This record gives sequence, structure tokens and C-alpha cells, in this order.
Amino acid sequence: MVEEQTKKHTSSNKKSSSKQGFLLGVVFALLIIMGLLLFIILNDRNQNMGGQNNTSPTTQEAANPNVDISQVDTKGEPYIGNANAPVTLAYWFDYQCPFCKKFETDTLPELKSKYIDTGKLKVVFKDFQFLGPDSQTAGAAAEAVWELYPNRFWDWQTAMFNAQGEENSGYDSKDNIIKLTRTVSGINADKVSSLMDQKKSAIQAELDGDKSEGEKFGIQSTPAFIIGNQLINGAEPTSTFEQAIDNELNNKK
Repeated sequence: MVEEQTKKHTSSNKKSSSKQGFLLGVVFALLIIMGLLLFIILNDRNQNMGGQNNTSPTTQEAANPNVDISQVDTKGEPYIGNANAPVTLAYWFDYQCPFCKKFETDTLPELKSKYIDTGKLKVVFKDFQFLGPDSQTAGAAAEAVWELYPNRFWDWQTAMFNAQGEENSGYDSKDNIIKLTRTVSGINADKVSSLMDQKKSAIQAELDGDKSEGEKFGIQSTPAFIIGNQLINGAEPTSTFEQAIDNELNNKK
């Protein structure tokens, strides 16, 4: 009888150990799944906040004594707003960058209504066309549009970003860019095309110069902005730009 009880006890222990092992395996698997889900959530959150790698600092963290809007070359660059506005925002962008589109379609219209149209802010467009030859071609067209039709530049810029991502949107060839340009009233697309050819070398030098200047200030991706002595990386919320602009306006008083 003792032997029989011992067998039963041993069998019970094996079942208990097997059950515990199973439960530990389940718990371990759940921990792995939860870790993977947390990684995916955090990675997705980072990607959606703006910038190529979204290492975007807050406005306060971005304050940098080595960055100064007065050192940015704005002469001859495309801009919107009053030429003598008290505050200038320099904006490095790429026409194929989805985060630039987010800034152009979500944030810039709000800034335009609140600060640009009221004469408080000037936004200067600086090329950082680093996403391939299609971006370079779009940047060259922008330079030609600005030289020939500065009063229509904003409408053209808006049309370009609204078309981003659409089939035959204008980013895969010069012909499609000119085709899109024909849809913007007040612009002779043939003249834009001719100027792109006539001043190809000079325009390319301008594009390269803007990008090199941005890199000098620590810019590595788009969109990126300098206002005052602040460097803002990524398509930050509108409130970030409003705070920076308001701070600069207060400093001008």
C-alpha cells in the first residue's frame, strides 16, 4: 500500500509540475507579445509625430545659441508674407516628403491666417531636395516659378503639395510638373519650362546651396525650421510654432 501511495504522490507531482510549466510558458509568451505590441505602438507614435526619424526636440529643447535666423541667407529666396515682417521662419523642405505635406496642409494655413496675413510673420522656403532626382526637378521648377511669377508662388506650392502621392502627380518627370503647372492660373508653364533649361546650372547651384546651408545648422531631414535661435525638426503641432512665433514677437516689443 505504501508503494501504491508513493506512485500516486509521484504521479501527482508530475502533473503539478507539468501544469506549472505550462502556465509559466503561457505567461512568458504573453510577456513577449505585450513587449512586441508596446514596441509597435511606440514606433508608430514616433513615425507619426514628424521628421524622417522624428528625433524632434520641443521648442524649449531646441534653443541653440549657434542657430540664429539672422545668419540664414534669405536674399532672393521664395517667401510668403510681408517682406518686412518682424518675425521670419526659415523652412527647409522636400516636395516628396510626406511630413512636409502635413505641415503645408495642416499647419501652414493656420499660421498664414493668424500671423502671415496680419503682417507678423514671413515664411522663407529653403530647398532640401534630398529624396532623389524627382525632388530636384520639383525644386528647380519652384525656383523658376518664383523668378517669373512670385505672386503666384504660393498657389503653385499649394498645388504641388496637394498633388503629392497621386498618380502622375508631377513628381516623376519634368513633363508632369509642367502639366501640373498649367493648372495654376496666372502662370505660363512654357516660360517656366524654358527657364528651367536656360538656368539649369544656376538653379542647381541654388538648390545645393540651400541644402548645404541647412546641414551647417544641423539639419539632416525635412521638414526643419529656424526661428530666432530655435531649430525645430519635424512637422510639430501648430501650437509649437505659435509658441515660438509669439516668443519672438514679444522679444521684438
